[in-house]
This record gives sequence, structure tokens and C-alpha cells, in this order.
Amino acid sequence: MEIYTIIFLLICLLITLFSSLSERNKRISAEEKNKGLKDLIRQLDDQAKIIIKTDLALNKVQEELDKKITGLYTLHELGKKVSSTFNIEDLFSLINKPLVSKLGFSKALIMLKNEKTGVVSTKIHVGYAESDIKKIEKNINKGGIAAALFKKSGFILVNSDAKKVQHEDVLADIFKTESFLTVPITVKDEAVGFILMGNISSYTKLTEGDAELLSILASQISTAIENSQLYAELFSSHQDLERRVKERTQELAKLNEELKKLNRAKSTFVSAVSHELRTPLTSIKGYASILMAGKLGDVSAAQKERLEKIDTHSNSLTRLINNLLDIARIESGRVQMIIKEISIKEMLDSIVDIITPQIKEKNISLKIDTKTKVDKIKADPSQLERVFLNLLSNAIKFTPEKGKIVIHIEQKNDFIEFIIEDSGMGMPKQDLEKVFEEFFRSDNAQHQGVKGTGLGLSLVKKIIEAHKGKIWVESDLGKGARFAFTIPRP
Repeated sequence: MEIYTIIFLLICLLITLFSSLSERNKRISAEEKNKGLKDLIRQLDDQAKIIIKTDLALNKVQEELDKKITGLYTLHELGKKVSSTFNIEDLFSLINKPLVSKLGFSKALIMLKNEKTGVVSTKIHVGYAESDIKKIEKNINKGGIAAALFKKSGFILVNSDAKKVQHEDVLADIFKTESFLTVPITVKDEAVGFILMGNISSYTKLTEGDAELLSILASQISTAIENSQLYAELFSSHQDLERRVKERTQELAKLNEELKKLNRAKSTFVSAVSHELRTPLTSIKGYASILMAGKLGDVSAAQKERLEKIDTHSNSLTRLINNLLDIARIESGRVQMIIKEISIKEMLDSIVDIITPQIKEKNISLKIDTKTKVDKIKADPSQLERVFLNLLSNAIKFTPEKGKIVIHIEQKNDFIEFIIEDSGMGMPKQDLEKVFEEFFRSDNAQHQGVKGTGLGLSLVKKIIEAHKGKIWVESDLGKGARFAFTIPRP
């Protein structure tokens, strides 16, 4: 309320009083008039004092309210910026002279304690010279002053007209302020620093409202410090993880190179040994044939039976050696696939003719289920024939008499998918991933009764992959097996 308003009200009151006096003039004496006038003037004076006092109080409350609203808005704007940064230095750069002025102060300090040394140093200063800061840091780091400023709870509020705080005179001298306020900065329930803001004017009195504002600022700084620490820890962990992954990748690369060398050495060894075995095996097979033919004399029935066994086992060894050599050649890239367009029907007709005796011997039904009109594929005829013969021979081996085998043919995008399905004994789930490994034989008792080297499926897989195709198996024990593979079409 302005002083002119007060004067106007006083004039109105005087006019009212004089009007009432004029009416009373007719009834009272001059002496009584003077007495009444004095009383009225005294009442007016008392009322004027009350109005002025109330107006001053209202103005003061309004100023405090405006100051608090401005401070809260300023801190709100600062908080939005704090939430978007993980760098504590960026936050400190925002606490500058304009911000301190908006909060209603002329001087400011933010000091933090070093985790390792415990030494207090200045992060932000407003209203102080560099020479002042050195003196302040020197004084803060000695005696029990720092302990008072680093209390985890509460604040220190000092006004020039009411000094009742411990170390107050010393602090006022250190900070060179008439009134000041300090609030601790706590991170994870531990005081790590403090904020000081003050004024050099003795007419500016600080209140608990100022302390609330500073507490909000301290909380924002605490959050920013904690976020910065968490980000630093996360970044460090990320860097450490990247380093470990890099080291592990390098280790795996070295191991992979070693494995490749070992694999090449294995292929070379297998190839060399197979060639060395081939020569004496050829001789054994040749002499056995000569003996069976009777060219070196008559052969009894018992002798002939044993010579036939030698010939049969020699053939098995020859097939094993050939498979080993083929696997080694394909792995080393020495076998070039002669890829050309071939007819699916013609190829299957030829293969069915070859396996028909085995099919009839076990009374197994064979069916070809074609779901595509495409009859051409791109493949090496001889190698693909080996794939079919190997898979069909296995199906016949593991399918009981009067069982059935179905060859499914279906188009899948740029590939033709072949599935050889049988009604045999099947395989346990744990064997499916290993079935294409070299020399793998299932531990299942039913499988152990069927002869085999464990090389056929490994060779099949390498031939299919050399055709840019894929091969896989689906099976359940006792429910047959489905071997599927893809071959590109023209």
C-alpha cells in the first residue's frame, strides 16, 4: 500500500470527523470541542501508525514471496538442465553470477572435498577474487571449521544483527560477508562439500526461506554428482567389457587359426595315410582274387569262404579309404564340383535302379512325392548321386522289414528341397547335432547293431555345402528320421 493512499484515507477521515463536529457544535461548548478534537487526532494518529506498520509488513512479505518464487523458478530451470547432463563440470558452469543474483545473493562458493586426501577445494566462486579463494581454502582446511560446514544435516545461517553460531565471527571474516548461509552437499548419505551464499550489505537479512532454496540447489548438485559417478562407473565398465571382448576375440582368432592349421594337418595326414593304405590293400585284394580264381592251384570250399571274407572286408576298407580321401579333398578345396543342370527325374530313376535290390530284400516300400513342376537343378551329378545313395542306404539299414521310405521334393525359393523320410528306429534328440560329425556313432543299442564307419553323413554334409546348400535332420527315437537338404535350381 503506497503512502499516498494512506494520506488520502487520513484526509477522508478528517472530513468525516469535521462533518460530525459541525453538528455537535450546536450542542457543546468550545472547551468540549477542543477536547473532542484532540481525541480524534490521537485516534487518527494511532490508526495511521497501524496502517503504515501493516503496509510495511505486507511489503516485506511480498518481497520475500517474490524472492522465493524467483528462486524456485530459477532452480526449476537449472534442474531441467541438470537432468540432461552427466558431466558435473557442465553443471558447475551453469552456477554463475546471474543465477546467484536471481537467488538474491551477491557472493557464492561451492567447495568439495577430495575423496582421497580430504582437502577442500573450490569448484565455483562468485563475488570473490582468486587471491580471496586461496585464503579461504587455507583457512577452511585448518582447525575445526570444515567439520562445522560439512555436517550432514542442517544449515548455518548468519545475519549481522543476530550472531549466535559457533565459529560465526571467524566464518564471517573468512567469507567477507555481513550475512551468509551454508548448506552441506551430501552424496550417498555422506557430506562431500557445501554451498555458501551471502551478501555484503548489512540491510539484507537472510531467512529460513533462503535456506530452503539453497537446500534445493544442494540436492540438485548432489544428484548431479551421483549421476556423474554412476555414469563414470558405467562408462568404465563398458570400456572394461569392450577391452575384455577385444582380448577374447583376439584369443579366439588365434585359436581359430590354430584349429585351421590342425585341420589342414589332419586332412594332409589322412590323405597321406589313406594313399599309403591303398597300395597294400590293392595288393591284398588282388592276391585274394587270384587265389579265389584258382590260378595258383585248387581252392577248397573252406579256403574260398575265407578268401571271400578277405575280399568283402577289403572292399569295406577301400570304401572307408575313399571316403576319407574325399572328405580331405573337399575340405582342402582340391575337389572341384562340376556343376551343371541335371534332371531330377532322370537322376532319381538311376538311383532307384541301384537300390532296388536292397529295397526288395527287406520288402520296404519306396515312394517319391513331388510337389513341384521344376525338374532341373544345378549340381554335380556324380557327387549328388553319392548323397542320395548314402542317405537311402542308411534309411534302408535302419528301417525294419515292411517299412516305408518316402522321398519328398518341394520348391523353396531359389532351392529345391529334398527330404528322405523313413519309418525306422529314429535317433535320440541329443544325437541330432552330432550326426554329421566324422566317426560319430550313436550309443543307442539299436544303432550299435548296424555296421558303419560314421563317415558317410560327414561326407554328405560336405558335398551339400560345396553345392551352396544346407542339410539337417529331424528325428525322434522310435519314430523314424527325416534327412532334408537343399540344392540350388537354375
